[in-house]
Amino acid sequence: MALEKQKNADHAAEATRSTPEPGMGQRRRWLVFGSNVVVAVLLATVLAVGIVWLSETLLGGKWRSDWTATGRFSLSPRTKALLRDLKQDVTITNLYVSAPELAGSEEQAQRVRDLLTEYGAANPSRITIDTVNPADAGGTEKLLGRLRQRYAKELEKPKAVIDEFDALNKDVSEFLKTESARLDAAANAWKGGPPDAVAGLRTIAQQWQANLMEGAIAAARVQAAVDSPLPGYSSALNQIKEYLQGVDGGFAAVPGYFDKVMSRRGDSAPEEAKALLTSGKGAYEQMHKRIDAFLKKAADIKELELDTIRREISPGALLIETPEKVKVVAYEDVWVRNPEADERRPNAPERLFAGEAAISSTLLGLVEPERPAVLFVTAGAPATTSVGGNPLMGMGGGSGPYARMAERLRKINFIVEDWDVLRSPEMPKPEHMTKAILVFVPPAPPSAQMPTPPPTPELYRAAIDAAKAGAPAVLLGEPAMMMSPGVPYAELFTLFGVTPKFNAVAVHRQVVDQQGTEKAVPQIEFSKYQDHSITRALNGLPGIMRGPSPLMIGKALPEGVTATPLLLLPAEQDYWADTNIMDAMRGESKRNEAEDVIPTKDNPVPLAVACTRKLKDGEQKAVLFGDSWWVQDRVAFMRDFFGGDRFPANAELLVNSLLWLAGTEHLITVSPETLEARRIEDPGAWTLPIQLAMMIGIPVAALAAGVIVYAVRRR
Repeated sequence: MALEKQKNADHAAEATRSTPEPGMGQRRRWLVFGSNVVVAVLLATVLAVGIVWLSETLLGGKWRSDWTATGRFSLSPRTKALLRDLKQDVTITNLYVSAPELAGSEEQAQRVRDLLTEYGAANPSRITIDTVNPADAGGTEKLLGRLRQRYAKELEKPKAVIDEFDALNKDVSEFLKTESARLDAAANAWKGGPPDAVAGLRTIAQQWQANLMEGAIAAARVQAAVDSPLPGYSSALNQIKEYLQGVDGGFAAVPGYFDKVMSRRGDSAPEEAKALLTSGKGAYEQMHKRIDAFLKKAADIKELELDTIRREISPGALLIETPEKVKVVAYEDVWVRNPEADERRPNAPERLFAGEAAISSTLLGLVEPERPAVLFVTAGAPATTSVGGNPLMGMGGGSGPYARMAERLRKINFIVEDWDVLRSPEMPKPEHMTKAILVFVPPAPPSAQMPTPPPTPELYRAAIDAAKAGAPAVLLGEPAMMMSPGVPYAELFTLFGVTPKFNAVAVHRQVVDQQGTEKAVPQIEFSKYQDHSITRALNGLPGIMRGPSPLMIGKALPEGVTATPLLLLPAEQDYWADTNIMDAMRGESKRNEAEDVIPTKDNPVPLAVACTRKLKDGEQKAVLFGDSWWVQDRVAFMRDFFGGDRFPANAELLVNSLLWLAGTEHLITVSPETLEARRIEDPGAWTLPIQLAMMIGIPVAALAAGVIVYAVRRR
């Protein structure tokens, strides 16, 4: 009975579940669930559109997020800091045009537009982005009119000189025409006269006829230059000077020639020829004086800024304007040639995008009035310049070891020069320099063929005294090896309370081959830094030092001196500074607790130190390093397998150190070049499929999901 009752109960429950709710028939369920899907899709679409509208209309794009893997819609922190602190208005005009016949030009144009959009969004109250198609007559004329108005004051003086030339040229042309006719008439009248004298008169007449034609051509070219959309006054003045100098040389020589003819052949000359040879000298001398005075006035007009812009501006360029200055960023600076693109790498792009670095460096030079000079202090060997060989110092021709680093520094508004103390004890004073920062470079090893005495501290005395007097400085040290001349400016380390251990070299014990062989190699890779404004933006960025020496900070620093470590030798078992330098350099270092410099948590071993020193009239800053190789081009710009910088922190560490020394701490962030090095490459051929997936695929997927749900619920 119990079993029978249970079966009846189960049947009743099943019947209850099978009975549809009142009013919920199959058609109604289709309607309810189907409408839910439609409403959900519509709400999602409205929400997406609303977010876009809110961002662009109400927020002006101020709240932005870049989700692209390449950071295409991002600016580097250094550029953001520069734009955020702008004190003047900036207009960036895009003259880039794409052409269907040029492969990749539309993609390049879009990349430039995307970047300029980010610049405008970074500080919309200060930055205006303008786009001018060179093929658009209206837009081009508007831009050219703006430039003409901007340089109207600069053009007043050259315009007045060119207007003066118009009157002078008419008188010169009339004089040439008249004198040519008189010379021909005198030669014709001197029948049977001395052949050399008669031929001379005819030759001068022919020269004046040629000058007359040259004057007409010069006047036409001058008028064309003046009437061009951007007047080329410098070009016009050059045409004028070239023409008048040629004519003036003849005018200056003719009176002497007339005197010569009269003294030798004058007795036989007819009256018409005598009148020309005697009375014509005064007219030539007067015309010579007028031309000479004009040429002196024209020589006072220097190269015009508008002429520089006129030569550089072209389709594909960017024009950056501030209230005081204008600069052109050329297409070649935005899209630089890829050094990796050759026949061995047929798939490598011919040009690489360097838009942010090019625009930001140009903008920095426009808005920063101060231009510190970085002087690399050397002794006989080039540091940043390209010079010939120096056999006395064992140097061949070519560029210095810091040449590429110098270019990086120039991009951020530094003046960079060498100070070769072997050639001149006087500190260089580059034009427009506001402050000198000294970078002391250890002298190069002497030539094995022609050994010379190592440079002494006295050779560096002028630079050492400048640093002692308060010049900001970077001190690059190196271990004292057998062939090394040492560090002649070592006394400057102790000036800041730091004792350099140039008798030791830092090493790291690690696996060096696939067989698991361990060796202590003299190189320290780092990605962790001590807290300082120089290094704060670098954490996580890889760098390397090749055989650095420890820089021990004294327990009791000199009065008014502070010393903060930037890099520490890790306090781990596999790191130490070996006092047997030769073994360390050969990779044969053995840890010796008694003799080596051992880092511990209580006794850290710095490899780089930032120092300040109080002076009577201010404060001196200095940054000290136990290595000089780390910042040479071959190390700082070493490439990895994929073509990126392997140790991008090296260049950044020097750049940030110099920015700190220059007093421009607000620019100490990650540079555009380094930020690019941290990114992965563009997806290339996958770009379009990814874009389609984002714009079409996601909505289609949402709609498909709704259809599936609808179909399932309908059953």
